[in-house]
Amino acid sequence: MAAASNPQPPRPRPRRRARLLLPLLIVVVGLGGIGWYWASGLTCRQILVDGATHAEAADLHRLAQVDTGAVLLDIDPEVVADRVRRHPWVAEAAVRRLPTGTVHIAVTERVPVALVLDERGRPSHYLDRDGFMMPVVPGAAYDVPVLHGVPEAYHPVQPLEHTPTRDLLAALAGLDAATHALVSELEWRDDDWWLYTTPLPGGGSVPVRLGTGSFAQRLHRLRAFWEQAVLTRPETQIRLIDLRFDSQIITRETSDQPSAVSR
Repeated sequence: MAAASNPQPPRPRPRRRARLLLPLLIVVVGLGGIGWYWASGLTCRQILVDGATHAEAADLHRLAQVDTGAVLLDIDPEVVADRVRRHPWVAEAAVRRLPTGTVHIAVTERVPVALVLDERGRPSHYLDRDGFMMPVVPGAAYDVPVLHGVPEAYHPVQPLEHTPTRDLLAALAGLDAATHALVSELEWRDDDWWLYTTPLPGGGSVPVRLGTGSFAQRLHRLRAFWEQAVLTRPETQIRLIDLRFDSQIITRETSDQPSAVSR
């Protein structure tokens, strides 16, 4: 007996499927047109700023140049964000247009790593890890080292161009708590950065000549030397620590013995 053949499934009908898709496409296009028409009538009702602590909201509104009543679709979020970034305290900005008529501006502020003093010893401005400068404003109080003799004037938008200072700032941003507590002041003089330690108990600060680079490694060496050779010898007065040389640490000391150079 011959085996019964399996019936073949019916083939799809492309023309009928196309007829079904056409109305759906018309509906989608129609809804898109209605949505665009609705969105084109939305206006800005308010400007909301988040994340600003030291940057005044009124200043950010002024920089954004967005007026209430403006059509939302006419507001370019990238252009507005770029304007807001011109504030010296703003590191990043993101702008969204919400269906409620709100223009939402989210900012991330810069984090100071040093405080610059002017020639009279008064606070001038803060510096972040990338060399950007932020003005000192009420409520902005940070436990950071102070800098003297920074060889560039304040600029609200442009970062420092002085390479040794920028390298130093990057190193200060990465300090651990123990090394940070050791650093009190820094000064640019004799074409080098000099560090002054936090005063010793019953003593004064110790000047440390850092040079012009490799600051992260030199600050790490300073902490190790401080813990191993300074704190363990309170009877010895350290007059100077020179860290400019990779293979040695040079000191000038005052003790019962004549002054010597330690290597």
